[in-house]
Amino acid sequence: MIKTLGLSALIAASLLLTLGIWNYKPNYDETENVESNYTDEPLQAGHEESKKSIIEPSKVIFQANGIFSSFENRGDQEAFYQEIQEWSLTGLDQGIQTDQKLPDSDDYSVQLIYPLEVPAGAIRDLFTLEENNINQVQRGSFDRIFLNENNSGTVELVFYNTEAKMSIHAEVQNAGAADVLDQYADMDGKINYIEYAEGAGAPIYIPQGEPEINDLTFSVDTFTTISDLDPLLNNLFTNREVMTSNRLESGGTSYSDGIRELRAYESEKYMEYVNPLPENRTIEGSELVNQTINFLNAHRGWTNSANDEYQLYNVNVQRNEVTYRLVYNEYPVFGQNDKQATIQITWRNQPYKYDRPLFKLGEAFDYGEPPDLPSGEEIAGYLEDAKGSGSIKDIALGYKLVDEGISIRLVPAWFKQDTTGWSELDLSEMSGLGEE
Repeated sequence: MIKTLGLSALIAASLLLTLGIWNYKPNYDETENVESNYTDEPLQAGHEESKKSIIEPSKVIFQANGIFSSFENRGDQEAFYQEIQEWSLTGLDQGIQTDQKLPDSDDYSVQLIYPLEVPAGAIRDLFTLEENNINQVQRGSFDRIFLNENNSGTVELVFYNTEAKMSIHAEVQNAGAADVLDQYADMDGKINYIEYAEGAGAPIYIPQGEPEINDLTFSVDTFTTISDLDPLLNNLFTNREVMTSNRLESGGTSYSDGIRELRAYESEKYMEYVNPLPENRTIEGSELVNQTINFLNAHRGWTNSANDEYQLYNVNVQRNEVTYRLVYNEYPVFGQNDKQATIQITWRNQPYKYDRPLFKLGEAFDYGEPPDLPSGEEIAGYLEDAKGSGSIKDIALGYKLVDEGISIRLVPAWFKQDTTGWSELDLSEMSGLGEE
């Protein structure tokens, strides 16, 4: 009888403990500047970000008389984008319009191209909206914004989804908006782009000429020790007293409370975290972005330097997954191990999975010569001839991250985006292009 009562008590205690863990829900969705619930200490040199700063276009294309161009100085692109984010928008009362054709090049002067379908709810964070227009951007998404000055001298914006062929129209209230477009359109120091219109969906824009971005090598500041990781451990584990640490056979350290686990790989400079308990539910794209940004802000998880940043690069609502990619001087960075170049969070009612780099780029101390890469014209020719190129959604110049132990090397390369995501273009398939 005593054994039965004791066993019953243990079972009850276990159920209460499990229920408490399941119902534990940190509050990450109040504001964009949430303070950590457990510690005020940030990650090493970490800081906070907002949707306005991490949702950026990968390309800004100007069009005049059938000629396409963009900024040679990527800092000018960021300055232009920040300036138009000061605009106030009206006229969104018509909401989403379906079955819309891609705007003709004669119908716009500037095109902003994003690397993903941005949830339409982000429009109210990127721009200022009238109160009665906010409800019109609760649904849908966009991957391009077309800007044009109309006959009355005001600027119109079309938020367009190339896959769904849906659009949201708006008008800029700011009196000087057209002057801003003219100022940047007439700016010197632009490079011409090739329009390739045979891809999967909307046209692809490829810079003309040979790439002129250098091979870069950086010192690195890592944060892989337990003291470095304290802000993360405090934020991710409910009770540090029951947490244990163990060395992994493959290298690195495992931190676990018996349910959650964080694995920090010191030599590879990244971490993986998993919490298998939270319930799974589908979350709308804007909410996914909101909650993951607030979660990262809670432990100052944005660990970029002056010339690099993390940008929103993918939202997968089926998997509740958000990816923020490292971008250096407006060029995207892709890792041989991509966990070194992305912050990826799978979100349920709290972080279910959380993978991220555990380093920050330091000073660039070795500027290599520009590599012998194919020109934009050669890339466009390859797309014309190659089998399967019709599935390609975009082409971009970027950097391949190479981990060299005490340093990080960024090697310029061409990358493609298709239905499986981003990957490096295989130059061996390009009839010797790019070979010495």
